[in-house]
Amino acid sequence: MLQDILNHIISNVPLIAISVVMYFIAIRNIRIRKRESIYFIAFTTIVLFLAIIVEVEEHARNHNMIMLGTIFTSLGYVFRPLLLYIFFLLADMERKHSRLFYLLCGLPLALNFIVYLMPLFINVPGLSTIVFHYSIGDEGRLIFTRGIPLNFTSHFISAIYLGLLLYFSIAKFHGKHRRDTIILTLCAVIIVITVTIETVFHRHDLLNLVCAICCMINYVFIITVNSAKDPLTSLYDRRTFDEDIIRYKKIINGVIQIDMNELKYLNDHFGHEAGDIALNTLGSIFDSSINRETMCVYRLSGDEFLILMFNGSEEQLEEAVKSIRGKVADTMYSIAMGHQFIDRNSTMTFEEAMRISEELMYIDKGKFYQSNGRDRRKA
Repeated sequence: MLQDILNHIISNVPLIAISVVMYFIAIRNIRIRKRESIYFIAFTTIVLFLAIIVEVEEHARNHNMIMLGTIFTSLGYVFRPLLLYIFFLLADMERKHSRLFYLLCGLPLALNFIVYLMPLFINVPGLSTIVFHYSIGDEGRLIFTRGIPLNFTSHFISAIYLGLLLYFSIAKFHGKHRRDTIILTLCAVIIVITVTIETVFHRHDLLNLVCAICCMINYVFIITVNSAKDPLTSLYDRRTFDEDIIRYKKIINGVIQIDMNELKYLNDHFGHEAGDIALNTLGSIFDSSINRETMCVYRLSGDEFLILMFNGSEEQLEEAVKSIRGKVADTMYSIAMGHQFIDRNSTMTFEEAMRISEELMYIDKGKFYQSNGRDRRKA
């Protein structure tokens, strides 16, 4: 028995090593990225548990232990879709759906759990065999028999989550910051291929290691991507803006420049915490007002924000401007804003669009200070 345990540990050394690294990274970052870290800890724990399940199943088959094999085979079928559901949640981290949406997405897990409770009723005729069952064959060895079609419930539900995973990965891939999603998309494709191979060739030892590797790579990549974001507003920072100007300059066809009014006054009279709340509130408004497939928001410095549009339409640019003005009007804050669309049929350059939008922004700022009986504070 001790030798069997040792052999199981040795055969899972790569998985254990990756899991230890994942736990370390997730726990270290849990205060900063609580939700992502909790998901990754749960994901890693399930991966390890599935590895144990595979080993116990093998042990039960080798020693003709029907009840033990039934219990752990059922657990394997229950936890595999759950693993893919958590990966789907990770792929959907930036989208804010209602609780009802996530509840509906989780309902198949409840159905899956009910289906794979049935084999545990070993002494109930019919009920224990319609999903799967173990029996002792003529040669005295344990035989696994599938119940058609209920035995494929776990496969079908897993396919649903894989489909959702691919959909949201590809949906995010439409955005201009493909580096944010390319790893996730590749991971999703690799997991789909792995599940297909396991289903076709009746393997049970591939998905755990592949998922663990994909999970670790994806989490490390998320940390890397987030390092390119402003820590206060979670918008892209100045460095990312400079990189995007170089990378996407040819497809930029819209600019919105935004500057908050009276941030210094707010900081001086109410403290920097009030200023941070204002900047964070405005950043959320800007981010929620844009078309995510064609636009990105950047916090350049202090109270300066900028939105770039990539291969979008003039209507999309105007809608974003209108939405921002409307939402800001509902707050206690004020902004100055200027924007410019770059018509591909014109000779206007990106630099000219930047200059025009900046001039319009300062005109807007001047009107604000004049209406409040103060001089314009920025030249």
